[in-house]
Amino acid sequence: MVEKLERQPMTRNDLALKWNVTPRAVSYLLDTARDAFGVRIEYIPHIGYELRDPGVFSLVALRRREMEQ
Repeated sequence: MVEKLERQPMTRNDLALKWNVTPRAVSYLLDTARDAFGVRIEYIPHIGYELRDPGVFSLVALRRREMEQ
């Protein structure tokens, strides 16, 4: 996901085209990434989605999530 965003803001439709999924699937993927890995992708009005915390894909976050469940 970090590679796909290339640290550039994109709209949900742009992400859907880039990932070859529907815009609804983009929302699901963003929510899943946030919950599982702590990725912070924020929507900025009139700009699009922007990665706010690169480098957060860690096993620590994943293990913490597994322990919470």
